[in-house]
Amino acid sequence: YTDGHGDVVPSKWKKWNADLALGWTPSEDTLVELTAGNGNGKARYAGRAMDGAQFMRESVALRFERSLQGSLRKLQASLYRNDADHVMDNYTLRAPNPMSAMPMPVAANVDRSTEGGRFAMDWEWRTLALTAGMDLQDSRHRERSAMGVGAYATMPWTDDAEFRNTGLFAEAKWTLQAGNRVVAGARVDRARVTDLRAGAGMMGLPNPTYLQTRRETLPAGFARYEHDIAGTGLGWYAGLGHTARMPDYWELISPDTGPMGSPNAFAGIRPEKTTQADVGMQFRAGQLNAWLSAYAGRIDDYVLFSYLSGGMMGMKSAAANVDARIHGAEAGLEFRPAVDWTIGGDVAWAWGRNATSGTPLPQMTPLEGRFTAAWDNGRWSLGALVRAVARQERVAVDQGNVVGRDLGPSPGFVTVAINGGVRLSDRVQLTAGIDNLFDRAYSEHLNLAGSADFGYPAYPVRINEPGRSAWLKLNYAY
Repeated sequence: YTDGHGDVVPSKWKKWNADLALGWTPSEDTLVELTAGNGNGKARYAGRAMDGAQFMRESVALRFERSLQGSLRKLQASLYRNDADHVMDNYTLRAPNPMSAMPMPVAANVDRSTEGGRFAMDWEWRTLALTAGMDLQDSRHRERSAMGVGAYATMPWTDDAEFRNTGLFAEAKWTLQAGNRVVAGARVDRARVTDLRAGAGMMGLPNPTYLQTRRETLPAGFARYEHDIAGTGLGWYAGLGHTARMPDYWELISPDTGPMGSPNAFAGIRPEKTTQADVGMQFRAGQLNAWLSAYAGRIDDYVLFSYLSGGMMGMKSAAANVDARIHGAEAGLEFRPAVDWTIGGDVAWAWGRNATSGTPLPQMTPLEGRFTAAWDNGRWSLGALVRAVARQERVAVDQGNVVGRDLGPSPGFVTVAINGGVRLSDRVQLTAGIDNLFDRAYSEHLNLAGSADFGYPAYPVRINEPGRSAWLKLNYAY
């Protein structure tokens, strides 16, 4: 596509998905459902050294539900298996850049198979509802790579990590009286991760944590009070929660180095622990609907990535744990001044600080507002959207997470989009629109640096979003 300056931004993707669900109800109270799916795709990235040449997905699941009479209302059980086969290369959707860190054709193939299941029971009494159960998951990750077009397909697979998790959970809703409720839940997970990498890094040096297994017990819980003020249309809630999260594959296996003093990220990265308070309110009356929510929390052992120049991809990553503080708020309203008209808007704000270093927390979205107006008489419709994003100056350059890093302060921007449609029949609707109506040149704060393969300079330059774009959509309801 071209951005608002008329410059071409490398971007290309296509995908397909096919999913089927077959259900059997041997009685009014029983359901057995089998689902299966398949899909694939490819994507070209202006901000990556390689493109996604394959996103093969296969899935199958079996679900059972049985409704009962009495206090025990429902039994639920499910089993599933998902397989993802992903290929990244620098030759299917682009030509290798002889001046880059990867001048020759190269491909990396990763595969992940995940199996699991869930069992839960629902109880109901006069003022209390309870759901409790357990879930299990086993996930195995493997990889292979090679130089040369298609050469990776002849290489053997190498397992590099296995994840297992068993969880017990319960959630209850207690109605104290009309308009007053307490919702609370608890969960405990037993996580196990095994490092299967015999060698580490491009040089294949012996991995000091080969065949080591980490085991963690991860508690979580929350409680929320909800109150509706009778006859006013006003309701509010307040809650407090805590959760612990086991670092995922990309945080344990992918970093080039771990915390200082540890042999690698697998050995040194600790689970994240988040404690957060939430409050909110909602008001409904006549043509007006308004809501407000806010949160404040602390994250102990937040997984922070730091990026330095070097490595095969041009950047080396180091993962470490820090403590963080976060808070934010959202507010919105919707007003119907007439039967055919709807006017609305919402504003969201987020703030974060690295409490260990006293610096801003990276990868925080800036203040953003979205304002809409729509007219619909049942046959014809018109709509407009104004999106306003503030400048973000609270950044931690070259720090972030596994998917991105802060590139520096980002300017604010405003875009306008319009759309219109006609309902051709009860089943068919035709809609058209124009995004970025005034062809503004802008980029999102959460972004990637453009790849040198496409002529972007060595210093970080954000990838611009599309300029003026037109779209057409046909909906058929069968």
